[in-house]
Amino acid sequence: MEAEQYAWAVVEGRAPELMDPIMNEKIRKGLKVRMLFLESFLPPNAISPAKLPNLENRTLSDIPAIIALTEKEAAICFHLVGGRTDYAGFFGSDSIFLNWVKDLFLYYWDKGK
Repeated sequence: MEAEQYAWAVVEGRAPELMDPIMNEKIRKGLKVRMLFLESFLPPNAISPAKLPNLENRTLSDIPAIIALTEKEAAICFHLVGGRTDYAGFFGSDSIFLNWVKDLFLYYWDKGK
C-alpha cells in the first residue's frame, strides 16, 4: 500500500489488509485508517481502536458501494440491480476522481455509527 497519510475503506466483509503486519506498522507510525463495515458484519476479530489509535471503525445498515481510498488513489465498485457487487469498478489517481470518491466516503462516514 502506497498510503502515507490515510487509507479509508467501505467493505462488505472482512478487511484482511488490517491483519497485515506492514499495515499495522504504518498505522502505528501515523497512517490514519477509517473503515466502514456493514452493521450486520462487524468482524468479531476487528482490531480495536484502542490497540491502534489511528484506526476508526463505524458501521452502516446498508453498504452503498465498495470503496478504497488513499491520498494517492481510489477505487469504487457499485452494486448491481439485485444487490450484488459489481467488482468491475472504477480506479484512478486523478485529483477530480480522488476528491469525488473522498466526498462520497465522507458522506457515508458521517452517517455511520
